[in-house]
Amino acid sequence: MPKLKTWNEEHFEIRTSTIEGAGRGLFSKVRIEEGDTIGYYTGKIISEDEFHDPERPFSAYILWVCRTHIIDGVGPESNYTRFINHSDAPNAFLIVSSRWKSARFEALGTIEPGEEIFFNYGDDYWE
Repeated sequence: MPKLKTWNEEHFEIRTSTIEGAGRGLFSKVRIEEGDTIGYYTGKIISEDEFHDPERPFSAYILWVCRTHIIDGVGPESNYTRFINHSDAPNAFLIVSSRWKSARFEALGTIEPGEEIFFNYGDDYWE
């Protein structure tokens, strides 16, 4: 079995999404194999209290890891993974670890160069 890889920003391109009206999307520049890590979701870390603060600006890039570790994927601490769009037929999935306080995207199957990366945001996102 080949060794799984962890890719980084240089292996991706951000350009107009294939989803009409979605804005920008994340596209692979390399062949990614099933199980490879596409990248870790990064951003400003806030607590549950900070999240519920009525003065906090709205962000569509919130990822809840645990009460004390919520990632806001906007701003200088964020990275390329925030451009992964939603699909009901994703080619990646999100692994969240409250123990390690991290979130990473893993390929569900082979992703070819030029393909857009998608994951299923889940029902909670749309509420």
